[in-house]
Amino acid sequence: MQPITISLIIFAIVFASSLFGMFYRRHLTEHHLSQDSKDFVLSLGLDLATVIAAFVLALVVTGAQSTFNERRGELMEVSSKIMLLNQILVDYGPETNEARSVLRQSLLNTLNEFWPEENSSTTVGEAHLDNTPTLYHEIVDLKPRNDSQRTLRNKALDLGFDLEQTRDLLMIQNVRFFPKTFLIVLSLLVFWFMFIFFSLGIYAPSNSTVILMLLLASLSVAIAFFAIMDLSLPFDGVLRMPSAPLRETLQYIGS
Repeated sequence: MQPITISLIIFAIVFASSLFGMFYRRHLTEHHLSQDSKDFVLSLGLDLATVIAAFVLALVVTGAQSTFNERRGELMEVSSKIMLLNQILVDYGPETNEARSVLRQSLLNTLNEFWPEENSSTTVGEAHLDNTPTLYHEIVDLKPRNDSQRTLRNKALDLGFDLEQTRDLLMIQNVRFFPKTFLIVLSLLVFWFMFIFFSLGIYAPSNSTVILMLLLASLSVAIAFFAIMDLSLPFDGVLRMPSAPLRETLQYIGS
């Protein structure tokens, strides 16, 4: 299920909780709605639930943002390693033209894997399986003629290995589903917000202004949940990772 769909469901649930609170108030006797009851519910129960929900929500947002930043750092690392490896192959000599061609194709495959709607190249699944070992083998097959080429070849081997490792790590992490633990935490947050808005609905005046404010507050909660889920999928959704670093790298090594 997409984050925007889940967010709309959360919005409906939270807002419905406040409306249910208004409806439930009609069945309460006067002493349940007294000032003492109101002060106790709003100052103790509601405040405690609000603090807990805000604290957990902040932790989840921070975790999602951290995941996004980690993926961005790994993407920048891949880009820089590709540029450096290309320069090393250029310095080695014209014997590396085939290896550079494979490097470029591997970059195209990566772009097609993470941003398929921006590319019209061959399906990355097949190309990646064919080209991943080829680049390394192309470097291994180089025959250095002097110490300088031997040094460059060794650096290219180390860099090529690190590059493949980082890129494969990105592909493994490019999951398009939410872990069970993540969903459990979100469910607990939704429950807390349901309780908060239900309590607000019980003691809120029944007029259009209050209902509008509850509607906007529910929408704000849903937007926060949407941001959390979308940031947790760095290569998918609205807040997805930009492809600019790899595209700049592709221009640098030659179109």
